[in-house]
Amino acid sequence: MSPSTDHRRMSAAVIGAGISGLVAARALSRAGVDVSLYEASGRFGGQIRTESLCGNSADVGAEALHLASPAVRGLVDELDLASDAVSSRPGKTWLQVRGRLVTMPAGVGPAGPTRLRPVISSRALSLPGLGRAALEPWKARRKVTGDISVAEFITGRFGREVTDTFVDPMLGGLHSGDISRLSLQSASPMLAAAARAGKPLTTSRKLRRAAPATPASFITWPTGLSRLVDRLSADIDGRVHLSTAVQTLGVGPCLTVNGETAEYDAVVLAVPAAAAAAMLCDLPAAAQALDRIPTATVGSLLVAFDRTTVASVDALRGTGILLGSTSGRLLKSATFLSTKWPHLDRPDHYLMRLSAGRAGQHIVSELDDDELITRMLTDLRELTGLTADPLQTRLHRWVDTMPQLEIGHAERVRTARAALWPGVVLAGAAYDGVGLASAIASGQQAATAVLTYLQEQSA
Repeated sequence: MSPSTDHRRMSAAVIGAGISGLVAARALSRAGVDVSLYEASGRFGGQIRTESLCGNSADVGAEALHLASPAVRGLVDELDLASDAVSSRPGKTWLQVRGRLVTMPAGVGPAGPTRLRPVISSRALSLPGLGRAALEPWKARRKVTGDISVAEFITGRFGREVTDTFVDPMLGGLHSGDISRLSLQSASPMLAAAARAGKPLTTSRKLRRAAPATPASFITWPTGLSRLVDRLSADIDGRVHLSTAVQTLGVGPCLTVNGETAEYDAVVLAVPAAAAAAMLCDLPAAAQALDRIPTATVGSLLVAFDRTTVASVDALRGTGILLGSTSGRLLKSATFLSTKWPHLDRPDHYLMRLSAGRAGQHIVSELDDDELITRMLTDLRELTGLTADPLQTRLHRWVDTMPQLEIGHAERVRTARAALWPGVVLAGAAYDGVGLASAIASGQQAATAVLTYLQEQSA
């Protein structure tokens, strides 16, 4: 039943047309709410962005959907997108360890090892490092209270070598962050639960099932993740305002847009924390809490090579390389797209994606395009031995877009949400976790909160 007051359809504004905003706007419009969607840029998708490279569609933002998330699988099924989805191939991921590339051991996820035998056989750890890691079941007896950093917890459980070798490249790379500052509670909620319970990670069946995921659980489409964005945006029955920035959000709730005001029954703020804070100048408690959420700037580079020039590079038999923050390189990771994705496995050229940028670094913003591309390609060549020049490149900078879920993040978000006017909700990676699965779930939760509020108002 559509929420209504005196036979009037109730209205909601969704500010931000990234994945969380699109999901929320679609859910609200399908529930009968009169929806207006505002987006400051001229495009849908936020950090989903698909580019053309040598006639192929490849993503410079988020790269894949994780079907293990119920929110993701449910949305894919609702949108009837499963039939033409492409699953990633199985393959080894490389780590740089003591100056050489080694294979990521089976059973190692962003939160560390869930099985020790593959770690032992991988030769990724020194003998003292292995001995320390093997003590994890006994170290687990010390329960964790409060919010601590990922690095502090993992080092306490497994030792510093596991933290530096596995967790920094994986979880630190995923967040483009410093794991000595990332909140265990916010960056890895499942791990935080095990920490509070004092349960060993290497004997936990739940954690073993959760990480790492099988390659088949990661999907995209032949036209890239823009397929999802296009399908979502087409399924929104409401008014869409691209290239339209909202200046302020006031009591009512009331928006100021291009100097004019528009009043709604509810509002979903699906924008980065800094943008939300700027709109909430009349709510200093919320604005100040959101302003305390830091961000990182990252650069993504798509590269195409002539297939014959890379055929002898052994590293390309894997799906990519992860580098830790102490590697001394600008390059953070490399994904070998033509190995990982069957639809990008072309006979005439080979595609890959390189990434750079971490919290606290400014080099991605300071270098010009040619310098940034050259630095990233030089790191790639030194790691893999690849000597060929690229056929084509596409560089995109994501300026201040990677939220850093640092210690105390959950409390900052709670403070901001508690200070909002009734009917105003936050949605997005800056509040509920990075990654498409978290962003989709956040959009769905925001829509549910708005619908509950509107039903209460119409009762």
